[in-house]
Amino acid sequence: MYAETLRKYPPGTILMRESTSSYTFDAPKVNIPKGQKVFIPVYAIHRDPDIYPKPDVFDPERFNEEVVQKRHPLAFIPFGDGPRNCIGARFAVYQSKLGLVKILRHYRIEACEKTPIPYVNDPKAFILAPKGGLHLKIVKIDSQS
Repeated sequence: MYAETLRKYPPGTILMRESTSSYTFDAPKVNIPKGQKVFIPVYAIHRDPDIYPKPDVFDPERFNEEVVQKRHPLAFIPFGDGPRNCIGARFAVYQSKLGLVKILRHYRIEACEKTPIPYVNDPKAFILAPKGGLHLKIVKIDSQS
């Protein structure tokens, strides 16, 4: 489930790299000279309907082992890839899981009157964030069960 969340809402929407050598793609014929700045549109790749049909739908089944095997490995890059990938990616995933477990053991998360439905990204935010913030209602679960 975390992978589908990271697909829809990657921590970074673009990756910036610089080519270390010249390279020419065959189709389409594109030349990238050494030293060229390259922007990789993570958000656009993760929302590409040719890669992820119905990209706006939250579907954790997209990350079943057999489905993942059919997809190009760089179609999912929420923390980048290669020698410049995010050094804290594994820590971030584990910390998020642990935090959610700790919260969800004692609280229920609900939408409230200020919860943005549908979720709209803030185009002015430096990192992917909801326009106007994300407001939720947190209700303590009765611990007598």
